Amino acid sequence: MKMNKDKDFILQLQAGQCVSCGICAESCAYGAIRMGDFPEVDEENCRLCGACVQACPVGAWVMQRQDERQEQPVDDSNGIWVWAEVMDGALAPVSRELLGKAVALAACRPQPVEAVLIGGEVAAWADELIAAGADRVHVVESPLLSDFVEENYTEVWAGLVRKQHPSVLLIGATPCGRGLSARLAAVLHTGLTADCTELEMDTDSGLLRQIRPAFGGNLMATIVNPVCRPQMASVRPGVMKARQKDTSRRREIVYHAYEAGRADSRVRVLETVAEEVGGTSLNDSSIIIGIGRGVKTRRCADEIREWAERIGATVAGSRAAVEAGLVDASVQVGQTGHTIAPDLYIAIGISGQIQHTAAITGARCVIAVNPDRTAPIFNVADYGWAIPVEEALPQFMNILNRCV
Repeated sequence: MKMNKDKDFILQLQAGQCVSCGICAESCAYGAIRMGDFPEVDEENCRLCGACVQACPVGAWVMQRQDERQEQPVDDSNGIWVWAEVMDGALAPVSRELLGKAVALAACRPQPVEAVLIGGEVAAWADELIAAGADRVHVVESPLLSDFVEENYTEVWAGLVRKQHPSVLLIGATPCGRGLSARLAAVLHTGLTADCTELEMDTDSGLLRQIRPAFGGNLMATIVNPVCRPQMASVRPGVMKARQKDTSRRREIVYHAYEAGRADSRVRVLETVAEEVGGTSLNDSSIIIGIGRGVKTRRCADEIREWAERIGATVAGSRAAVEAGLVDASVQVGQTGHTIAPDLYIAIGISGQIQHTAAITGARCVIAVNPDRTAPIFNVADYGWAIPVEEALPQFMNILNRCV
């Protein structure tokens, strides 16, 4: 237990004002305040929730946040770093996608592309990351990192960033990446643009243009961070293109030690439960059939599923279809769902609002069926058929059954 004697700790006691009433200790939900002559805070257990500050009747506790945004000089930063996420013994596809984008960004303003591998047994992926475009791979390997714990991974990341000073940090917007990126940005006192769908590099200023849908998908916002480093963005899987592997590339692999004492003692994994979800992953599907509001009956949706099975396709849906109970929320495509990049996307009864179309820009070919000739989906479709779904479906199935 490390009781607070550090003047740099955010939570501080103004001893001259304290009356040792003990109210702060009673208000702490984490048992982080111990009463002696004066209250003392346990830094390891303190969550900085501020309950003690609010409960103190004399205002003796204060939260004094130091401005650490300039931990490193902005012009001292260099390099585009990518988190190479490894889960369940496999490298997440978004890691290769981000490396491909990082190489393209580095071509606009020359700087090294580096990948970071963190985990229990992850070093074997280093060569593949180099083949995918990394100029250097940082490996932090320890049995203590076998389970993904945000606090521990954040501590590793923060240490590397403070030593190496990268200019840009890219993380996949996966279930793990979303939480890690937000926590890391807070620890580093820098900005984060979440769920980006596009990235651009300003060749003159070196500013990363982070582009994402905003205001319910009604516009695309371009965000830059001119002050803090690193410039951080989380990127939706499936929207960037991975580079073709070059196994002849030979680059540097750097190993970093991880000491047992650095693990956060407040958090430990008790059990990991794998839940099996039926169906094929949307990220692995070459043909996806999307169901929208225009599919008005469950019977019609079932017919589409039967047809999808025959041609080896996966059925997904818009938010309207999820709300109507036609498809499960786990296969929702759109701003609040998945971003996809299949070889063929067939949109049946989908109007094509920007919340949906922004998530299918990676599809190589889009076929749309909708009775409304003015539906926005036709603006992004390669082929369109403006007739009711019920009339089109039998003919549509016959045509594509012969072609697939």
